[in-house]
Amino acid sequence: MARGSVNHFPLIRMSQRRTARAQDVQKDRYLFMERGELPPWLPTPLAESWRRCARLGVPAERPDPLDNLVARELQLAKERSATLIQLAALELDALAECVAESPCTVLLTDADGLVLERRGNLAYLPKADHVALQPGADWSEPVRGTNAIGTALTEQRPVEVWGYQHFCHSHQILTCSAAPIVTPSGDLAGVLDVSGDARGESGHARGLVQMAVAQIEHRWFNQDSAGRRMLTLHPNPLMLGTWQEAILLFEDDALVAANRAAISLLGLDWGSLRRLTYAQLFRGAMPGSLAVPLELRDGRKVYARGSFDRRPGIRTPAAEPERQPGPAGVFWDDSSREQLNRAVRAVNAELPVLIMGETGTGKEMFARALHAASRRGQKPMVTLNCAALPEGLIESELFGYEGGAFTGARPKGSPGKIREADGGILFLDEIGDMPMTMQTRLLRVLQNREVAPLGGSRSVVVDFVPVCATNRDLEADVRSGRMRADLFYRLQHFCVRLRPVRERPEFPALLDSVLRGCGADARRIRVSEAAREALHAHDWPGNFRELSNLLRTLVALADDGACIQLEDLPPQIAHRIPAPAPEPVPVAAGATLPIDLLTRQAVERAIQASGGNVTAAARALGLHRSTVYRILQRG
Repeated sequence: MARGSVNHFPLIRMSQRRTARAQDVQKDRYLFMERGELPPWLPTPLAESWRRCARLGVPAERPDPLDNLVARELQLAKERSATLIQLAALELDALAECVAESPCTVLLTDADGLVLERRGNLAYLPKADHVALQPGADWSEPVRGTNAIGTALTEQRPVEVWGYQHFCHSHQILTCSAAPIVTPSGDLAGVLDVSGDARGESGHARGLVQMAVAQIEHRWFNQDSAGRRMLTLHPNPLMLGTWQEAILLFEDDALVAANRAAISLLGLDWGSLRRLTYAQLFRGAMPGSLAVPLELRDGRKVYARGSFDRRPGIRTPAAEPERQPGPAGVFWDDSSREQLNRAVRAVNAELPVLIMGETGTGKEMFARALHAASRRGQKPMVTLNCAALPEGLIESELFGYEGGAFTGARPKGSPGKIREADGGILFLDEIGDMPMTMQTRLLRVLQNREVAPLGGSRSVVVDFVPVCATNRDLEADVRSGRMRADLFYRLQHFCVRLRPVRERPEFPALLDSVLRGCGADARRIRVSEAAREALHAHDWPGNFRELSNLLRTLVALADDGACIQLEDLPPQIAHRIPAPAPEPVPVAAGATLPIDLLTRQAVERAIQASGGNVTAAARALGLHRSTVYRILQRG
């Protein structure tokens, strides 16, 4: 081979192997459909699912069914699962943040496989699959064949289905991880699922889904504990009070509810509920509020804590501490709380709110907190990401369409996001990326409070408050002609500006708050001073999302009682290349210059050289950012 030429043989062989693998898969699928021979690459639970689908006569090669529930039917389904949706909201948002940079979407379904809620990015999917993964779609096995949601419901255990393992050919573009959600009484409530592009990396989707489900089920006990005695258990006393603890509920002496951790720890099944008593499970009296050792009937010892809720009504989940970050990383300091309070007043006065901030600052989480705190909190909040959909799809998604309005339209049509938000809030994320033609139609809707679906001749009156978010400079977009000035001025009645992490003076408190939310305190995990300094000095271009994801990973990988060191951090954070030192401040010969003034001039010059970026200036000077601020404040 000539020097400098490129060897393409490995790429050709890889392509050939992939082609051969695809041919083998199709051959195995054909043998199953014709002779009932199960493919050797199917895990046992999925093989059983394929057999069920074949017995039910599910067509493997048909186009995916697109008919979803209409808005009213979907609303009724959501009302039936209101508790599930309420308790799962935090985990839906948290999972969506974890997969925000991946071609994935997060789905919550009811016990029948009906999609109730969706979060995440669908831009990677063809149009038909956008519809299939929307609220109102049925993902039960009899309708969609083998898939993570439907099979998890049938098997009542976590399931992961890779592309070609789906029974229906049209679903082979997906890789899905799902886990069922069970109530304290053992009833199936629904499924949490992460679905993504089968060509991408699945990451840790299965583990994240199972952890999120455990947190939802743990929170559910706050709903069902009224008038009952609760007993929490764990072999490690530090895990009491976390989502990993086992929980039992007793009425008088009878066991009436348990979570899966308790079922596993005690070797029970759901049929044990209302058949066993405390005395049949444990030796000794039920503990009080302090954690104490407790002996099981089989001789094992655990740590346990008891409590009794005397209130007759159903409790709602405990409110998060005010300074805790939400799933998207909103840090509720005095400034953000004040902005939230003012934004609530604006929405209650039916004024639009515009949320501005860099990527990862928690704009959607702020919008959800705003919706929950407003008078429209009991009505829907409907979300549309204007950057995630192509122009043609945005129009039909936002304004809806009549049946047969275009090729591929559902026979019953679609109400559109605006009509779905009637009575509530329409959240338009990345509003700066909305095409100009859509801006014109949206402005008309905002002016007239009426929307006409595509292909329809009659306008429908709508009542909603628009809340928009952007990471763009919309004023600059107006000047450049990318955004209509009249739409911008109509949307920016009240503006919220979320500060990036690098501008947060309370970073140490923020760091500690996020660590607590990741379970560091419960596991006695600390961060060394050197590591804290490196974290403080990092620019955090991904803001709270980047910070939260990194800390979750560090805590997950650390041993109980460990101290996270500088070398545990990613190289780009732990080993920054120091910037060149700034030029010295010139001083006339023989003159004297106070050291404070010299320092301040050096700081100001460094800030000017870095374009106003204090963090970059601090790095160039070899100082901590807080030191730079102190120098500037000395005047």
